[in-house]
Amino acid sequence: MNREEILENFQNAHNKYFELLMKNYPGYGEDKDFGDFGPVPIYDLAIEVHACAAALGANATRRLRSIGLDFLYPFDNPVDLYTWRVKVKEEGIRHTTFAAIAIRIDSELQRMRRILELGGATAYDGLAEDAFISPQVRNQPRDQLCGNEDPPVAGLEVANCRPSTQVMVLPPDTDHQAVSRLERLEATSSIGANVSAIISFLRSFVTN
Repeated sequence: MNREEILENFQNAHNKYFELLMKNYPGYGEDKDFGDFGPVPIYDLAIEVHACAAALGANATRRLRSIGLDFLYPFDNPVDLYTWRVKVKEEGIRHTTFAAIAIRIDSELQRMRRILELGGATAYDGLAEDAFISPQVRNQPRDQLCGNEDPPVAGLEVANCRPSTQVMVLPPDTDHQAVSRLERLEATSSIGANVSAIISFLRSFVTN
């Protein structure tokens, strides 16, 4: 499978996953048929996204993780999804946290497609870290939370500690404000194909 096909698979799975995530978001759109375990297809979609990210190569995987891939896709089985749903409810984490990450991933996929068109299959692999735009992040690096030296992640920051001591640090309020305004903007205008589709899901999810 070539990279164009991998990117298409990634985008399709990403869109479907996010729609299911929003329609069944903890505390809002819970489906009684699934309860706290969520719809079964969401596990397969998460696996597909992680697999596609890995197939795109190490540079793509690092970049996607740096903008929150692992926090938007923290589960691929019912046990971890249950744990995630409980934590979201306990922490009162808003859906806009995950929407902001989804939008950043969309932009990165678009960047990959364009670089592939301009420079070929290996051009993206050779990009240095300073070639990427760095989203605003929390000023609380993960190593201060539990000794992990990984770089801070845009959007939702989760320290990879033992489960009993895992810490969630919510993103700046500006993420919430941006997504909320996009939701309202989408109600009256079109703002772009893929982002528009995501915000449409959000708008119907929030208003229904």
